[in-house]
Amino acid sequence: MGGWFEEQRLSWIVEMMWVYGFIRRDHLMRKFGISQPQASKDLQSVLRQRPGLMHYDVSRKAYVARAKR
Repeated sequence: MGGWFEEQRLSWIVEMMWVYGFIRRDHLMRKFGISQPQASKDLQSVLRQRPGLMHYDVSRKAYVARAKR
């Protein structure tokens, strides 16, 4: 895993899933001042670590929280 800053970004992604139900790369880019490739990498890290949390919705062009079952 990465360092402290990466941990903060990944935690923030999870929080945004619970609060708003979706997130886009540009949210991360604006919030943390990171590049698009870094934002994509962070989102992929969350997908690997928490596979049931979210999925990419092509029509919304956003990562969307999965419905709870």
